[in-house]
Amino acid sequence: MKKMTKAMMITSSILLLSACSSSNEKEQSFITSKEQAKSNTSVTNNPFFKEKKEGKFEHLHGIGYAGNQNAIYFATHEGLLVYQNNKWYETTSNKHDYMGFSATDDGFYASGHPEEGSSLGNPLGLVKSLDHGQTLMNLGFYKESDFHYMAVGYKSHTIYVVNQEENKKLGQGLFYSKDDGKTWSQSQLNGLPQTAAGTIAAHPTEENMVGISTPEGIFVSKDNGNTFERFTRKINTMTFIFQEKSILFAAVENNKPVLIKQSLESKQEEVLSVPKLDEKDHIMYMSSNPTNEKEIVIATMNGDIFMTKNNGESWTRLASKGKINF
Repeated sequence: MKKMTKAMMITSSILLLSACSSSNEKEQSFITSKEQAKSNTSVTNNPFFKEKKEGKFEHLHGIGYAGNQNAIYFATHEGLLVYQNNKWYETTSNKHDYMGFSATDDGFYASGHPEEGSSLGNPLGLVKSLDHGQTLMNLGFYKESDFHYMAVGYKSHTIYVVNQEENKKLGQGLFYSKDDGKTWSQSQLNGLPQTAAGTIAAHPTEENMVGISTPEGIFVSKDNGNTFERFTRKINTMTFIFQEKSILFAAVENNKPVLIKQSLESKQEEVLSVPKLDEKDHIMYMSSNPTNEKEIVIATMNGDIFMTKNNGESWTRLASKGKINF
């Protein structure tokens, strides 16, 4: 898993494209309003998706329950995969390499690179989709920045980006926006330890709450990243997510993976069972269903994916080393 250092974090227009693609390019332009988004029907009834009967994925960049569909979205190097009702689906087009993928209640936010042959420029900048990725709205930094580390509040829609290279609007560091990228403020990162940082996550409804995982545990800010305090005990944390009233995090303890749910109010820990993983494999991404927090999906560095619907009491394997299970 790639890491971002605090030093890197500190130091490190909506555009409508014309249809001027060549014969070997796939024409696509950004939409400029929500009204231009295509129908947001369910995945199973949408011709934009087709059932995936076989195959593998490479380079997973994020997972989440986008658009309140009770479907789990996987952002891969070659577009979106969706798991719903025990079936896998893939998109029929727009197979972009989405980085910083962040699911929200009305769709998803992402950055990254367009698919080969697309008329879209590279990098994508900051984009949002309200219809499973059929259309994209550009929120800025088009052809300028690629945000690998990004988090968006599921309902608050507060956006956090780690800008590693200065662009025309932002310097290096952690920035946040509460108006879909129209205006940005820089986070001061006070209280964050001088150590490698991993995952960044935003609380689903508390617009000012953001957290960052480190080898020393998770540090949480209640003022948009200006000041941080340690939330967990000192533990080597790999990744985490906010639930409404708790933090769910994966860590390594005694050289073994652990999965812990910790109350935001009382800080009481609940240790969940972890499916059997290969030696030296660790949990890289996770998500939980906003309508049923007992439903959790985890993905490992080796490309294994598991789902539980009972808070870890039992797990179902959805993929093995990148190969989808059917």
